[in-house]
Amino acid sequence: MSFSYSVSLQVWHPDAGPQTIVEGIGLSPSRCWAAGDQRMTPNGTRLDGKYRESYCFFQLGGSDDGELANFLAAALQKLESQAAFINHLRGSGGKVSFFVSWTPGDRGEVFDVQLLADMARLGIDLGIEPLA
Repeated sequence: MSFSYSVSLQVWHPDAGPQTIVEGIGLSPSRCWAAGDQRMTPNGTRLDGKYRESYCFFQLGGSDDGELANFLAAALQKLESQAAFINHLRGSGGKVSFFVSWTPGDRGEVFDVQLLADMARLGIDLGIEPLA
């Protein structure tokens, strides 16, 4: 049995507005907020406090094919044209990362040196959360 995965791109920035992030990344967001906005749950219930930084979440997709490395390589290729914007975000205090939710199967995955080098060159971190 292969494993399944879901991948999102997450962007945090101390002061860039969500619209700037969305335009710069060139994808439709699943969720965004601006630094200083009232904190809210995903369904719109108000929470105490304000967001300290802007955030955009882009759902990239997933599969149960066990081909996560190939999926990430394809996502990196699509983001290549946004390299200058991602570099600007990181240089001005932002963070950009792939976030992977991974449901284990009977095998793992290898992220080869080229994939890791491409992530590093674009300035994209990698977070993985195993799900049971």
